[in-house]
Amino acid sequence: MGALAQKIDPDSAVPGFWDRYVRPLAPEQSSPDWHVSPAIDIVAYHFSWAWVLLPMFFARQEMTVYYIYAFVMGANLAHRHFGLPYAYLDRDVFHRFERQLTWFPQLCILMLAATPLLLNRGGAIGAAVVGTMVFFSLLWNLWHVYMQKFGILRLYQAKHAAALRPNTPAWVDKYFILCWIPLYLSFLAPKYKYLILANGSDVKGPLSWIISFMERSERWLIAPTAAIAAAGVGLWLWHEWRTRRFQNRPRMSAAAGMLALSTTLFWANPVEAYIAFGFSHAVEYMVFVWAFQRRRYARPQPQPSTMERLLRCPRAWYIGFIAIFAALGMLQASWGTIIMKSAHPMEFFGLTGAAWLFYYAVYESLVHFYMDGFLWKMRRADVRDNI
Repeated sequence: MGALAQKIDPDSAVPGFWDRYVRPLAPEQSSPDWHVSPAIDIVAYHFSWAWVLLPMFFARQEMTVYYIYAFVMGANLAHRHFGLPYAYLDRDVFHRFERQLTWFPQLCILMLAATPLLLNRGGAIGAAVVGTMVFFSLLWNLWHVYMQKFGILRLYQAKHAAALRPNTPAWVDKYFILCWIPLYLSFLAPKYKYLILANGSDVKGPLSWIISFMERSERWLIAPTAAIAAAGVGLWLWHEWRTRRFQNRPRMSAAAGMLALSTTLFWANPVEAYIAFGFSHAVEYMVFVWAFQRRRYARPQPQPSTMERLLRCPRAWYIGFIAIFAALGMLQASWGTIIMKSAHPMEFFGLTGAAWLFYYAVYESLVHFYMDGFLWKMRRADVRDNI
């Protein structure tokens, strides 16, 4: 009987599929390999771009693509606000970064308020200033997205059980992630010239100059830029074999997802691939912040912060927060195209409501990029302790 009882003891049973691959560990526990769980990491971090790119690729009606685009814009707006409560409603975080969380956001608010004046009364100089800010936001957005993926690769290396052995250098990971950009510029920019300019009217000037240069130099740049991309992939694989014999499965999965995403621009519509690229970043960010806060606020504090009190009902908080901002983002993307097609746009201080939301997104994204530069630095002990 004792042997039979040992066999049916639930505590000694082998965990099932759900517990082994999907369910996150308890907040006080940390996986030695994955961040949340194998399934969540793969679906949310490594291949979340496929959620929207594949439906857009196989869609037979243009409106289907537009519905997906509106959904992505909702997710993007939601994720850019996802870190704000943590920054401003956790007293410890706010006091530590009070200067950074005050002066730069105030500057962006002033720039947003001055935008109608610059556009309507600033002449060519005012329009150039606003256009420069939009173009700078676009470039920072690309860099920010790439660096988040770089951070995920480094996170997996830091968590791996064999971390004391030689590691793949950080510059190799960064090179692997960025190595496709020169080939995009030399090959894709001239090929999709009209499509890019049609979808980038706010930054048409800088884009036109870049594309014109690439058109003149295309025949000389294709081979070197293709070699740069191939070298980035080969160098990364060589380092992973030398240091881990490809045994770090989370890093291999993340790299496979990044490689697949990087090459989508060569077989899919580049605008749709860019939309999927941004969506993957939004999903990564929201899952990361959720997992981080899940561990951080699991430890009771003598004086709970506002953020900790809000997260006593995590489902209500996260679902409500995401739903509000996602609805605003989807409304912005669909107004006049899907919703209220014949409505005359209303103007406020010389700008339509859609224009206000667009420029708000520009300056709010700058705040988001800036804050992430210091909130989630993994070299800080309080960040490492919660991942």
